[in-house]
Parts: sequence; structure tokens; C-alpha cells
Amino acid sequence: MSRLGVYALIGMLLLSTTMKAQNAGVEKTLDIKVQVLDGRNGKPLADQHILVFTGLSSTAVKTHAAHMDITTGKDGIGTLTIYPTETQWLQVFADRRVLCYPDPNQSSFSVSDIMSKGLATPNNCSALVREPKPDHFIIFARPAHFREKMKQ
Repeated sequence: MSRLGVYALIGMLLLSTTMKAQNAGVEKTLDIKVQVLDGRNGKPLADQHILVFTGLSSTAVKTHAAHMDITTGKDGIGTLTIYPTETQWLQVFADRRVLCYPDPNQSSFSVSDIMSKGLATPNNCSALVREPKPDHFIIFARPAHFREKMKQ
């Protein structure tokens, strides 16, 4: 092998090693598909702003220390990108909507459950049920009634 070939081989090995070292430091993210449905009729809530509180534990999420925002598309779905080393639990709120499960301030949801089998919040607004797929999180909400709007 010529001297030029040896230098080229050494250069390729060094570049490969450098790239592997850089990629080892990159933290993996997870994408969760969050779908917001009207709990009364199952229709997607398009352009719905969702406030998502995140944390390492159920208790940490309830302090509302860290949060993210997403907005749903026409199909009522928005994508939440998280770092699993920082986020293992979620708590959600939908702007101008009432969530269809009791005591949302005390409810939190496991990222592990969402990623492995999918998760849907309870739906006390009707008998409507949806079966989620892995990495899908379904939230049931409804418009606020007049008295509820006055409290906001």
C-alpha cells in the first residue's frame, strides 16, 4: 500500500472514531402522538393548544416546574418530543376546554405506558372509548359551560 493510501486509511479511521464519539453524546428523544378528541362525540379538536407538564416522577409533574406546548393539527394530533432522561411522567391541560376526567391537577400519566401500549385518559363526558396504539396518548375534553368559563 502506498504512503498516500496509508494516510487516507488513517484519516478515515480517525473520522469514524470522532463521529462515533460525537453520536454517543447525543441524547435520544421520543415522539409521542397526542390526540385531543371531543369527549362527547369523538371528533378531533383541531388547532387545540395543549399545555404539557413534564417530570421524572408523578409528584414532580404536579409541581408544574417544567412544561412544553403543542398544538394539534386538523386531525386533532400534535407531536410531543421528549427526552426520556428528563421526562417520565406527563400532565396535560387543554386551553378553553374542560378535561373529561376528574381532578386533572392530581392526574399524571406514565411515558413508559404511553410508549409501550398507548394510553387514553378516562372519558366522563360520554360512554365513548378509543383504544390507543403504542406511542399514542388520547385526551378527551369538551367545551367549557358558561359557569366554567366565568371561573377561568
